[in-house]
This record gives sequence, structure tokens and C-alpha cells, in this order.
Amino acid sequence: MVAFRHTVLVDALPRPWCADAVGVLLDLAGASRAEAGRLLLPDGSAVPGTRLAEGRHLRPGAVYTTEDDAGTVRVRIREWNRHGRLRAAVDVRTPEGHLALQVALHGADRLRLLELSGRAQGAGGRPASTAFWGSAVLRGDAWWAAADQGRAARTPPLHGRLDHRLFRAGIQAVPRPADLGRWEVGVTVTVRGRHLLRPVAAVVLRVARRRLHRSLARELGGMAARWNAALPGLLRHDRDGLRAAVLAELRP
Repeated sequence: MVAFRHTVLVDALPRPWCADAVGVLLDLAGASRAEAGRLLLPDGSAVPGTRLAEGRHLRPGAVYTTEDDAGTVRVRIREWNRHGRLRAAVDVRTPEGHLALQVALHGADRLRLLELSGRAQGAGGRPASTAFWGSAVLRGDAWWAAADQGRAARTPPLHGRLDHRLFRAGIQAVPRPADLGRWEVGVTVTVRGRHLLRPVAAVVLRVARRRLHRSLARELGGMAARWNAALPGLLRHDRDGLRAAVLAELRP
């Protein structure tokens, strides 16, 4: 196994703002309705390209579909509890491949726990060589306690795993407060071979260690730069501004 560690500096995302953003989305969903398969916003305008294909609106079993030139998205509601747990299955098909994802949000009002799991299959090539599966968990209470107050977490607030038939990768992220309203996020990525290829992978990973670490640092740095560029514009919106912005995106 080889471990790579890198730290990035990002602008802080306030928990109240994030909870407001989720609340706006849930409020708009709750105020919407479905008629003859069309999904209607509170003002009666239809969401373009999105339909209720099966079931009753916002009830377990409801299926929503969106289709355009980029591909098809199919969302099935598993559970809808505005103040408890939300669960959905998301199926995305594009010319580049297929993604099947399970999403669960516990304690939506406080963003207490977000769980993701799924499988991705690339287009072309042998199925076994282009298939990945994995999972990720974000514990909201632990994340913001560490990020804003510097509290040490027993386990990383954000952790995940990605599997391929040849290797397994794990990722952990731990934030802590920094100056000027920013977070310092330490990221650790571990990679190892699987099954009989483990000894071979160990040698290859050690030989390519420096190159892989540079690639990881470059990717994380790019992600941090994009985050820092986009966040100030988002944070300028209060709850009413967020609602207006979301409606503007959804209207034809």
C-alpha cells in the first residue's frame, strides 16, 4: 500500500448557509406538483425536460426522468422525510458510460450525514476493465466542528473508497480552521493492489510514487481553485436570493 498526503486551503462554507441552500431546494420541491406527468413549479411553470414517469409526486416509488442530448437521468425516490431522511436512486446514462448511485441524506435540516454508494461503467472496452464501484460518507456535525472549531475527530469526517478489479483506493479528508475565514483541508489517499496483483501493484506504486503525488497535488489544487472562485458568488445570496436563482435555472 502507498499513501499520499496533500493539504489545500479553501474558503469556508458556513453551515447555516449550506442548510439554507438545502432547505430552499426541499421547500421548492415540496411546493411543486405534478400534472399529467409534467413537473410544475409553485408559479405553475413546467420544469423543461423533466417528467414524473412513475408513481406519486415525492412519494416512495416516484420516478423522475430528464433527457437531453447529453444523456438520460432517472431518479427514483426511496424515502422522503423533509425533517428526517431522504433516500434516492440515481441512474445516469451518457455516451461516455453509465452511473448508478444510491444517495441518502440524514437530518436534512442540519446536514447531519450524507451517504453515497454506487457503480460506474465506462463505454467501450471490456466491462471488467472499465467498471468502478465505491462509497463515501460525510458526517456534517464532525466536519463543521473540526473545520470551524478545531475539534479533533475520532474518524475522518469525510471518507470514501473506490474499487476496481485491479486496485482499491481510499480517501480521507480532515479540515481545520485557518486564517481569513478559510479552511485547511488535509487529504490522504491510499492505493493498493487487489488479490493476486497486490505484490506487483506495490512495486509499481512505489516506483511511480513521486509522479502520482504530483498528479494528486495538481488535481486537488485545481479543485480548490475552482471552489474558491465559485464560492463568493454563491455566498452573496441569502435564502430569498437562493430561491430566485434556483427558479431562474429551472424555468424555461
